[in-house]
Amino acid sequence: MTFRETSAFPGWTDWQLAREVLHHARFSDGEERIAERFTEEEVRRVNRYLAGSRPDTARLDAIETRLKAVPDGWRQRDGDAGLIEDADGHPIAILGTSGDVRLPLGEFLADAPDDTRWLAQQLRRAWAQLDKLRDRIDDAGSLMDTCAVETAIGYVRGSRETE
Repeated sequence: MTFRETSAFPGWTDWQLAREVLHHARFSDGEERIAERFTEEEVRRVNRYLAGSRPDTARLDAIETRLKAVPDGWRQRDGDAGLIEDADGHPIAILGTSGDVRLPLGEFLADAPDDTRWLAQQLRRAWAQLDKLRDRIDDAGSLMDTCAVETAIGYVRGSRETE
């Protein structure tokens, strides 16, 4: 496929380009229309933009799977900030220091499982809410000025149909 050599849309944001590309993609001759109107780099930008807006649920699932393998109750050993142990008192990590000193890396490691669980829950909740908002934009018809909402969240109406 041969694309335009020079841009017909200089200075457009990825969101603006995505809206225009998806508009033309809906036609039966969509690929030809896109090639006539956009440069190859603009189409790459649109594809990266649309891919970036899709939740990476597989990666989050993998993180949560690894998290489930971590024993509960990690903590820093009392009197030795450089030793991370499990709930039974078995060492899990030794950070190369000992004594009663504050060790931010140890605190980070000891809190990582709980923090990761919380972040995963918040991310799944945010993705669910974003999907509801996208559904409402896609189903709004003419009763809503969807452009104002689309720009607020960087969504291109109908882009989930291309997944």
